[in-house]
Order: sequence, then structure tokens, then C-alpha cells
Amino acid sequence: MKSKRRYIWANIKLVGTIVPVVLIMIVIYFMLVRREVLTLSREKLALESQYYAEEISTWARSVLSEITIYQTMIEQFGLDNEDTYELMATSAGSHDAYPYGLYMGDDQGNYFDSSGWVPDEDFVVTERDWYIEGLSHDHFAFGEPYVDAMTGGTCVSVTCRLNTSPAVTVLSTDVYLDYASQLVSEVTSDKIEHAFFVTRESRLIVADSNAAMTGLSLSDQSDSLLYKNVSRLLDGEKTGQSSVLGDESIFFVDINVIPDTDWYFVTCMNRNEVLRDLWRIEFPMLLLAVIACFVLFILTSIFSKEMRTIRTKARLDPLTKLLNREGFEEIVRLSLEDRPGQGVLMIIDMDNFKLINDQLGHPVGDQALKEFATILENYFNRNKDIVSRLAGDEFAVFVGRDITTVETESMLTKFMSVVHQNFDHKFPHQKLSASIGAGTAANCASSYEALYQSADKALYEAKWNGKDRFQIH
Repeated sequence: MKSKRRYIWANIKLVGTIVPVVLIMIVIYFMLVRREVLTLSREKLALESQYYAEEISTWARSVLSEITIYQTMIEQFGLDNEDTYELMATSAGSHDAYPYGLYMGDDQGNYFDSSGWVPDEDFVVTERDWYIEGLSHDHFAFGEPYVDAMTGGTCVSVTCRLNTSPAVTVLSTDVYLDYASQLVSEVTSDKIEHAFFVTRESRLIVADSNAAMTGLSLSDQSDSLLYKNVSRLLDGEKTGQSSVLGDESIFFVDINVIPDTDWYFVTCMNRNEVLRDLWRIEFPMLLLAVIACFVLFILTSIFSKEMRTIRTKARLDPLTKLLNREGFEEIVRLSLEDRPGQGVLMIIDMDNFKLINDQLGHPVGDQALKEFATILENYFNRNKDIVSRLAGDEFAVFVGRDITTVETESMLTKFMSVVHQNFDHKFPHQKLSASIGAGTAANCASSYEALYQSADKALYEAKWNGKDRFQIH
């Protein structure tokens, strides 16, 4: 009964050791997966934002390019040429972005509109915002967006000063931003929760995935923590990706500057929404982990006898606690497989050890063996060095790294000196020393058998030549 209880308690301890490790690994795995999901989501946000920013930039360039053609031709024809006004008339309805075409006015009070609209008598060209803004542009440039009172849509005047004389003339068109509204609608179709275009100076929202925000000032949205924090980022002219606190959770915010315009494109991704689907995967995995732990307990109970048998067959020498012959051979073979042609195998024989047993007794002999094992472990202590007691007073060392013959000779010379330093004063009459035979893996085709035979032959030669020396093959 006691044996059975010890048996069960050993299983519990084993499972109690493994289960926390497994759970920690699962938690770490979940953390890594979450980090990877967030990283991929942020990369997707950056790519999507860049793509749509380039789309609106391409659209803006196409608009500017097309109306610049009108500017060039008008400047070539001149304002006194009837062809100029016929050309301008063709701009009305030619493009969805500026459906009412071009219009122009000068400081003499003259005004022409391609759509045929005729202003009231109190209309003063030089007091119009588009005229004043256009005076500073030699080439077409986007102005400040505004909400069209007639259509309710957001539009922007694109203006430039014509190179004509004598009157100072400004050419302009009203570009509607329906395409920008279309893009913010497309980009928010997946995990991106908010998207909007906003001007650099006035912070007017040109287009927003929330249509109710279009035409409002971003700076005035103090009720929205997200918009408030985005406004702070813009105040610091911080573009690229940032993490900010929103009304519900943390948001990943990506800000792009739109070339050829005075706008920012802002996209926002809700961190909680990104991770929401991940929980559907994590919960089943946690459940499986619990089941796996239960199964593990059962399996360890069934196979614990075999496990104990394996533990009792440890590859250690009981006296010196070094690897025995079987364990040494197994590890050396693995090392030769991992690093073919690298390493030196040394067989070390303790000279005159029999005199110690005969003259001082076996207990002293056993102590000498343990001391010699300690010297070996301390001297050959690198991570690829393998130390073993093969049998009796015969030991073996495998240095499993790339080492030259010169380095081997220097290493063995120092080792033999260490042996004498430790044993000469302890056993002065027995003259305990070491004979060493070394075989290099580079000369043995990475075969353990050939390497061992080479070292054994070298040991025989060392002992034949008088002991207390080493021989390398």
C-alpha cells in the first residue's frame, strides 16, 4: 500500500511539474499570437491607408492635370479670343469632379462662368474667396474646402492666376469631393472603424466614414476622445502610425499626407475589434489544454513504471558520476553526426594505479579515481567537451569542436602537468601519472568505431614508449 501511495504521489508531482509548464507555454503562445495578430493588423492598416491615400492623390493629380490643360490653352489664346470662351464652355459637364466647369474673373469686374450662371449686380469678383486665394498661385492649387449651400456637398475651389494682361485674372473651378467620400466608405468595410480626410490648417473634415461629421471642424469634436486625440497628433504634425485612446478602447491611428493637396488622410482601427475573433480560437484551445492535462495524468500513471526503469538506467558511472561507456559512446556519436570531421577523442589510462590499490587499499584507490574524475571535469569544461569513465582506471574525453593538432598538444601537455601537480605529493612512491592516446575525427571519416580504434592505438604506443606521455593520431 505504501509503495502504491508513493507511486501515485510520484505521478502527481510529475503532472504538477508539467502542467504549469504547459499552461505557461500556452499563455506565452497566446501572447505571441496576439502580438502577431496586432502586428499584422497594424501592417494591414498602414497598407490600406497608403493605398487609399495614393488613390486620392492620383485623383487630385488627374484633376489638376486636366484643368491645367485649360489654363495653358487659355493663356495661349488670350482673353480677347472668342475661342477661349468656347473652350471654357466645354469644361462644364466634362468631369464628375467639377461638373459646373471653369469660371474666371478679373480686377476689372469681368466674370465668365462656363455653366452659364450670371451673378447678381452686387457680385464683386475681387471680394470672392476664390479670387483672393488664386492671386497667390501661378499654378492650380486646392484651396480650403467648404459646404456648397445649393447641393449640400463638400467642395473645394481650385484656383490659379492667369498669365494674361492687362487685367489680373483668376481662373477657378469648384471640385466636389464625392470621390473622397467613396474612398472612406470603402476603407471602413473591414476592421478599419473610422476614416476621414481633414485639412491641415482649418482642420475641416472633408469626408468622413460617419457622414454626419463631414463639413465639421475636427478641433471642435471635444465629445469624441478619439477625434480629440487625433487632433493632438495633427497639432504635433505627427504622421505615420500611433496608438491613441478612444472612447471605447485603444485605437491604432494611421495618418498620411496627401500630395498636391493640403489634406491629411486618417484611418483608425479598434484594438478590441481586432482581438475579438481571436478569443473564439483561444477558448477552445484552453479547453483542449485542460483535457490534455487530464489525459497526461492518466498516461503518466500508466507508463510511470517504464519511466522509472528509464531513470534507473542512467548513463552514469556510480563511483565518479561521470558518463559510463554506453552513455559516452551515445553522446559522441551524436556529436559526430552534428559536426562531422570535428573533434578529438582521447583515451586516458592512469599509470601505476594498481600500486595504489595493492599498497594503499581499494578505498584509497576509489578516492584517487574520484579525484582524477574531478580533474578531468574541471579541465575539460567547455560546452562541447564530454568526459567519461570507461572502466577501471581508464577514462575518455571527447573534445567536440574544431581543434588543431598544435592546440591538442598544448592542451594535453598542460593537462599532464595538472595531473602531476595534484598527485605527485599525494602518491610519491606510486608515481601516479597518465598515458593518453588521441584520435582526431578529421582522420577517421567521422566514424565512432574508427575514431576509438585510432585513440586506442595511440594509447598503446604511448604506454609502449614509457608511459606518462601522450600520442596523437
